[in-house]
Amino acid sequence: MHLKMTVGKIMQSLNAFKGSKPICDIEGLLIVRGVCRDENFEKYNSIKEYLEAKLKENGFEIADEDDIVLFVERINNVLKETMASPDMFGFEALKKSFESIGCECDYVIGKKGNLMVGVSMWFDKNRKNPKFVEVVGC
Repeated sequence: MHLKMTVGKIMQSLNAFKGSKPICDIEGLLIVRGVCRDENFEKYNSIKEYLEAKLKENGFEIADEDDIVLFVERINNVLKETMASPDMFGFEALKKSFESIGCECDYVIGKKGNLMVGVSMWFDKNRKNPKFVEVVGC
């Protein structure tokens, strides 16, 4: 229940709770996708800066490289998979893929106690909307 409440609060702070949908909801892992409607986004210089501010607002500290390895291991343990990606979280390859089709995208990983979350955002560079967000919590 704590995981659902935490992910829900993050989605609310992104103004993305309304219409959001769980992509994966299993014991120890919750992935929720939605659309960010936060008008304050424009006050930030980058997606990363915005997402870091939102995680800090929710009491998270930004993860370091060792924490990111732990985050990936936790996800893989829950999913009973082995790490197949050459980069941590596999997001760098995904990020490059989004950028190659004209999207801005970035992600941030945070930790609070024994909870870890990864938050990503992507949108079309020209239209700027909709701003899709995904929160992965474990």
